[in-house]
Amino acid sequence: MSIKLVTDSTSDLPKELVDKLGVKVVPLSVNFPERSYLDGIELKPEEFYEKLVTAKELPTTSQVNPGEFVEVFQKLLDDGHEVLGIFLAKELSGTFSAATIAKDTIGSNKIHVFDSRGVNAMTGLMLMEASKMIQTGASVEDIMKRIQLMSENMKSVIMIDTLKYLVKGGRLSKTQGAAGSLLNLKPIIKIEDGVVETIHKARGKTKAVKWIMDWIKEGGYDLSNKTVFVVNSNDFEFGDRIKNTLLENFKVKEVIQAQIGSVVGTHSGPGCGGIMFCAID
Repeated sequence: MSIKLVTDSTSDLPKELVDKLGVKVVPLSVNFPERSYLDGIELKPEEFYEKLVTAKELPTTSQVNPGEFVEVFQKLLDDGHEVLGIFLAKELSGTFSAATIAKDTIGSNKIHVFDSRGVNAMTGLMLMEASKMIQTGASVEDIMKRIQLMSENMKSVIMIDTLKYLVKGGRLSKTQGAAGSLLNLKPIIKIEDGVVETIHKARGKTKAVKWIMDWIKEGGYDLSNKTVFVVNSNDFEFGDRIKNTLLENFKVKEVIQAQIGSVVGTHSGPGCGGIMFCAID
């Protein structure tokens, strides 16, 4: 019985990587006043950001419902697979809870669901590791032990152009949002154990990039044997700047650039970018 990986669309993996890993992606939804869209399927990121910056009313997001997961899980079981689902943190969405309900509804011990404690490339890195372990014949139990360790050592720093989207989505308090808007500072956030926290405010994007590089140095992180994701929303020049500065300052095993999709982008907003990696080998 082969192991099939399942995730939700907030992993925001590039399509070529999804195809390479053989991951089944179940989409969340983005809801504008005029209609709802399936993340990454009915609304591509570039279309989403165009709509976002001109929207009079900010969109909302909807989790995957348990019935959709039941359908996906059952089909994979019927096809002879064991299922391992890796999803965004339960603090950020009800999607993991929906997957758990679906697992319990089916009642099979061949379905396993895992809370990544993160989002976006943090989930993506775990999917990449799980896929690699599957190729070597590892058991689901061994894979889950490994990604649990990874989840405890994920690092992320993201510069946010404005905190209003995080405040609107309830991921930050209004007090935190107001503090970040003073003096046109660019807040830098981290996502740790399912919680979004502002850890620095930089004056402009150039200083934000410098701070991220200093943060890597001060953390003593050795990137020479690590995959680092450089993520950005709709500012590709900023993403390239982060990547190029990273490679100028550090020896990195692999850099993957990925665009932040519409569900995560609803909360992070346009103009943001940063890095994500796992601190352990």
